[in-house]
Amino acid sequence: MKHNKKRNTAFLYESLIKELTKSIVKKDNNRKAIIIKILKENFGVGSSLAKELKVYNSILNNEDEMTIEFSSKLLKEIKKDFYSLDRKLIFNDQTRLIETINKELSNSVFRNFVPNYKNIATVGQWFVGTNLDAKSRLLVENKVLGILIPAEESSEKMHHIDNLTYHTFVNKFNETYDKTLGEKQKALLINFITSFSDNGLGLKSFMNEEIGRLRDELNSIINLNESKFSKARTVSSRKVLIKLNEFKERPIDEEMVKTLFYIQDLVEELSNGR
Repeated sequence: MKHNKKRNTAFLYESLIKELTKSIVKKDNNRKAIIIKILKENFGVGSSLAKELKVYNSILNNEDEMTIEFSSKLLKEIKKDFYSLDRKLIFNDQTRLIETINKELSNSVFRNFVPNYKNIATVGQWFVGTNLDAKSRLLVENKVLGILIPAEESSEKMHHIDNLTYHTFVNKFNETYDKTLGEKQKALLINFITSFSDNGLGLKSFMNEEIGRLRDELNSIINLNESKFSKARTVSSRKVLIKLNEFKERPIDEEMVKTLFYIQDLVEELSNGR
């Protein structure tokens, strides 16, 4: 079943929050100010998108224990709330927001990894699924019920990180590590610490890119400096390359993250000729 994520208010909001946290980590104050301005203008109290986001969150952020019978009744009431909103106004406000993001940020915002995207898309499909056939409607509704009543200790359960909590974490992180870690090391540590929030998907994506970057950079350094390096240094550098290639076949664990942390440091040293 197709889903237009740009017409999903919860996705638009979460993508902007993700972009905001990235700008905070990168200390890009100009981009941060633009994002905050966009959020205030489009999700301020009383705005149509804020009202619709609240309806989405009544499912996505629900933490109450409920029976299946009560959840089914609740979904009927939530759908009533959804269609009681001015749909034309919301569509127009979404259009304006999409245009603003494209103009003032870039369409890369829509490619941000949103940890609970699967649930957001499911709820969006359920809201607008009037054109689906009977079986598809029931399948989607069953998935939405699964969001309201998640399986206990489910490995696929994704946790919501409160924005204030995340910002506090970022501030504390920067205070502690700003002068001792490189940018790539900080990014690795942040992805590892917050990997519980998306079942490790963000960490896996980052690790794949970072391992490829380190492998290419280290290979280039060895080729350019082999005549200058001692035999022992050349051999040890090539062993690191072998280790990076082995990582592709291994599941990510704490030991791999630690090792990659030190490899980042090594490559940085070699790049600077130390």
